[in-house]
Amino acid sequence: MKRILFILFVSIISIKAATAQNMQLGIQYFQDGEYEKAAIIYKELWNKNKSNEQLLHTLTECFIALKDYDKALQVMNEAIQQNPNQLTLRITNAALLTKINKNDEAEKQYAYVLANLPQNPNMLLNVSRSFDRLGKSDYAIQVLEKGEKILNTPGMFATDLANLYLKTGQQDKMLLTYLSMLKQDPSILNYITTTVQRTFREPKEYDGLLKAVFEKVQEDPQNPQLIELLSWIYIQKKDFANALRQLKALDIQTGNNMIKVYNLSMTAYNEGQFETAIQGYNYIMTKGSGSPYFFEAGRYRLKSMVEKSILNTEISEIDQLQIDKEFNDYINAYQETGMTVYATYDYAEFLLIYRKNLDKAIQVLQDLVDRKYANPPVLAELKIRLADYLLIKGERWDASLLYSQVDKDFKEGPLGQEARYKNAKLSYYVGDFGWAQAQFNALKTATSRLISNDAIDQSVFIMDNMGLDSTDEALKLYAATELLIYRNLLTEATVKLDSLLKKFPGHALDDDILYAQAHIFEKQKNYPKAVSTYEKIIADYKEEIRADNALYELAQLYDYQLNDKEKAKELYEKLFNDYSGSVFSVDARQRYRVLRGDENQ
Repeated sequence: MKRILFILFVSIISIKAATAQNMQLGIQYFQDGEYEKAAIIYKELWNKNKSNEQLLHTLTECFIALKDYDKALQVMNEAIQQNPNQLTLRITNAALLTKINKNDEAEKQYAYVLANLPQNPNMLLNVSRSFDRLGKSDYAIQVLEKGEKILNTPGMFATDLANLYLKTGQQDKMLLTYLSMLKQDPSILNYITTTVQRTFREPKEYDGLLKAVFEKVQEDPQNPQLIELLSWIYIQKKDFANALRQLKALDIQTGNNMIKVYNLSMTAYNEGQFETAIQGYNYIMTKGSGSPYFFEAGRYRLKSMVEKSILNTEISEIDQLQIDKEFNDYINAYQETGMTVYATYDYAEFLLIYRKNLDKAIQVLQDLVDRKYANPPVLAELKIRLADYLLIKGERWDASLLYSQVDKDFKEGPLGQEARYKNAKLSYYVGDFGWAQAQFNALKTATSRLISNDAIDQSVFIMDNMGLDSTDEALKLYAATELLIYRNLLTEATVKLDSLLKKFPGHALDDDILYAQAHIFEKQKNYPKAVSTYEKIIADYKEEIRADNALYELAQLYDYQLNDKEKAKELYEKLFNDYSGSVFSVDARQRYRVLRGDENQ
């Protein structure tokens, strides 16, 4: 008995191996276009396994390729006779009839399928997917729509139907299907938003969904998922004010939506919708300082007030006084918590830039450093900023001392490298070029790409301009002028540059002098003069080291100040094509791709 079983087992294995070999041979013949040989093998395989529709399909494809339509129909009819209730066979048969231009007969087969749908969910899905694979998505939809009625289970095939509606361009039906799905299963909200986001590219495309969801919210105003979806649609349309309205309502209803209000407020801030951002931050702050978002909201509320005040104009004296008061009220109220460090940092910047009160800005930062509320890395940031302000005031030794402290405390970290770079730049300003260049060379491998690039730039500049004359007088004058520009002493800087041009006509620093003048024009917001000066550098000094700098600065000017994105894109492209070795080429290429729209693809 055991011997008989063993022989049977070996026989089965041998048959399976032979079948697999035949299958591979048939596939090879089919792929090579030897349809006659392939047909012989597939016919033999199908005769042994007539329930395998894939074998049947490939066999009929062989006959069609050989233009032997009678044989194709013969095997198809044979299969249907053996399995008359197998509706997918009739769909395959109809596809065959269509290929040989028997469209009327094909339609009869399709009609038969639709008239004889099974009362089985899995079989209905198989029939629908068979239609869809053949490109008959409309029939695939009909199968599932009829199937839900046959089974009396609305929404059973909602996911498949939504995908088919999307595929056939029936977006309204897709959206309504998603909404019905959401009502039955609130957990699919993320799935819906992800799918919709992949489908819609432009804000206006959300209009239909907005209308549908708004109507559903009117019907069911207490449904949190609908309200969240409505706010999400408003965000996609960049209508942050209406989105905030919905999220506040949702927070009132659920009591746990503060993170979404905070995230939306930050998005509104980053998108320049400062009034909406302020409203969001105000709402967060009504929850009290116990809220995890309270102090960030407090800080960005003040930043938003500043940004809102300078939109399209200079900040007015009235606004300055009001914002100054808001800063003081907030910082004084919560200073002892140690949570207003960054708000105080922002206040010092406000005092410097808008109130033109450098001394008070220094005092505010010095008090903050002395109180030591901040953790060591934040304290280091404050020291660097305080040193910057002291340098602007002209107190370079105090500035250097602070830079050195941070360098010592964070020697190998980004903060230490930033402080070391600024200290080296300070040495450059005062004409200590040897020490400055040694520091710049050491910083070429800095972890921060920005610092590394700047260090390379400065090192090359010093090397190119040292020793060109018997003295380094011209370079010292130029470096001193750069310090004046940094200190915002623009009139004095302009006078010094003019004298430099007269004293050293035709000097190798000519392009650098133009570059410095362009920076002055930018600081004075004389953008036409800045543009023409950068363009002169690019045209007349294309082989000099400032050419790529000027091209990058000009692209940035068009991009962010003049809002001419097309011109900016053109300049970024020129930079990474003509100056591929430039330290700015990577940033230029990345920004070019963003402006071209690659980030949305």
